[in-house]
Amino acid sequence: MNRTTKLIILMLLSLSVYFIYQKTNKSIIKITNIGDSLSLGIDSYGIKKYSYIDYYKEYLSNKNYKVQLINKYSKKDLSIKEIKEQIKTNQEIKKDLSESHIIFITVGYNDLLYKLSLEENINQNKLTRIIDEIEKDYNEMIKEIRKYYKNDIYIIGYYKSNKEDYYINKGIRSLNNIIKNNVEVKYIDTYYLLNDQKYFSNPNSYYPNYKAYKEISKKIIAKTIEIT
Repeated sequence: MNRTTKLIILMLLSLSVYFIYQKTNKSIIKITNIGDSLSLGIDSYGIKKYSYIDYYKEYLSNKNYKVQLINKYSKKDLSIKEIKEQIKTNQEIKKDLSESHIIFITVGYNDLLYKLSLEENINQNKLTRIIDEIEKDYNEMIKEIRKYYKNDIYIIGYYKSNKEDYYINKGIRSLNNIIKNNVEVKYIDTYYLLNDQKYFSNPNSYYPNYKAYKEISKKIIAKTIEIT
């Protein structure tokens, strides 16, 4: 075997090792998850279990990605203003945002319910004012995030309430429109996704069960498939 042949074989072996390595050892993906009870995976009985972000992380791990999940900026009753103020004042979240490859946000429902609860005899004019207030806070929050984070922002929209409340469901639709109309974000629509009682173990609770979180994760996977 001459020297040229040996060099060719060595190069082919090196390339084979490289491609095998690339296939089985992908980059670390840093994900920051921000939001309310849905981000945490609160179930129909108020217990923190498996969220859509956990299913998403599991999916990426099965694809041999190494995932670093930052989940400490989620809490049960989180509001849009709280996120905005936290980003303005907390250096740690600024650093995490700047280093993230992808972020997911679920927020706004608490704002809607709280503002509705302050109103007596809710009507369309009052709902419009509430939605305008939420939209202002939401757009300011996105602007604040954009100071530190330049990649895709994925916002998970809200699903139709399992309770037949006209103004809550109209408010949810308006909230979803605010989200998807912002050009800075990628909107994940879930409004009709959970339109079945099988997703709610407790019919008296707004929060869904594990089946629902898995369905939401599928929507996220479909929306972010380009990275997998």
